[in-house]
Amino acid sequence: MEKIKILGVLLAGLLLVGGCVPGNPEPRIPEKYETSANKPLSVITPASPAVLQCHSFISEELTSPLGGVYTNLLISDDISELSTGHEILSESMGLLLEYARLTDDDSLFNATTDYILNHFIDNDILLWRIVENGSPITDVSATIDDLRIYQTLYLKKSQGPLNESGKLLLETLETQLSSRGFHANYLVDYYGNANPTTVTTVETAYINLESLASLAQEIPELREAFKTNEKILLGSFISEELPLYHKTYNIKNASYEDLDNSINILDSLMVMLNLAQAGMYSTASIEWLEEKTVSGTLYSYYDPDSGEALDTQTSSAAYGLAAQIGAALGNEFLTDNALNQLKKHQNTDQQSKLYGGFGYDDNAYSYDNLQALLGLLYNKSD
Repeated sequence: MEKIKILGVLLAGLLLVGGCVPGNPEPRIPEKYETSANKPLSVITPASPAVLQCHSFISEELTSPLGGVYTNLLISDDISELSTGHEILSESMGLLLEYARLTDDDSLFNATTDYILNHFIDNDILLWRIVENGSPITDVSATIDDLRIYQTLYLKKSQGPLNESGKLLLETLETQLSSRGFHANYLVDYYGNANPTTVTTVETAYINLESLASLAQEIPELREAFKTNEKILLGSFISEELPLYHKTYNIKNASYEDLDNSINILDSLMVMLNLAQAGMYSTASIEWLEEKTVSGTLYSYYDPDSGEALDTQTSSAAYGLAAQIGAALGNEFLTDNALNQLKKHQNTDQQSKLYGGFGYDDNAYSYDNLQALLGLLYNKSD
């Protein structure tokens, strides 16, 4: 696989097992990470009814006439720290772009790059959220979303020429990520034009190894940054008892931290997906995830000390991510069981406004539906 070859070049000389983050006296990582020997699963064609229904719901109920995906189905005029109502996120557009690439939908892919270029780029910064055709509500970009969009464009370019907006986006992101996306080789969360980029912590879920490898392939000066952040990602493993991943790395203290001393499953699943897409995994993590998907007990929050679940809430986004992790590793058992649980969340009431989608209390969220849609691409039957 080409992406593993690229990573292999960049990882030469790195200690992938048993190593530690400099300054951390007690690294808590598995003895080793495995390299996947399986070919990633292929998208199922033709698409299953579950895919078509979910995509139809997103297109008809969550998408603006201009092509932006609303973060919420319900309208809200509130502008707060958290996204609400019909704000549109670069996160959502990046996930939609990846769906278009995986399904070879060039029309949707090109329309999405056009939309991102026309609505999200401000002073060469890809804003992380907007109100369509409204005044800017932020002046910064989120590296987690920039890296996702960059990698999707990078992979699409390897399949054939990009359209003009795609070319401009790829060039802009490459320039901005390389010049503003790191501080002393550490990946930043957000960056803008107003102030020099600084960072005190690194979010582990933001470390998209595959995208960082592609970026370092184009800009060799970033190879040290790749190594620095890869070490942080590998070192974020919690324990064999709870084989999930810490949320944040504190640079000054050389230690890992978790918000409210709890583990958000979506953050850990993003780490696992980033590893899987780079061809790596922890056996303990995958076995834990397999067990939770079989039993339908993949809950939202866990205690990092005891390993116990802190709630009994499940989500479509979590099972969608689990299906994608399995697909990246060629693990049909994990993907199939994750999809079995995911489809239990899909609305099957043809009289409901939520039909085909994933939501509750008459509301639906772009992240839940787009992660579910990406997982459903590997659905063999309904």
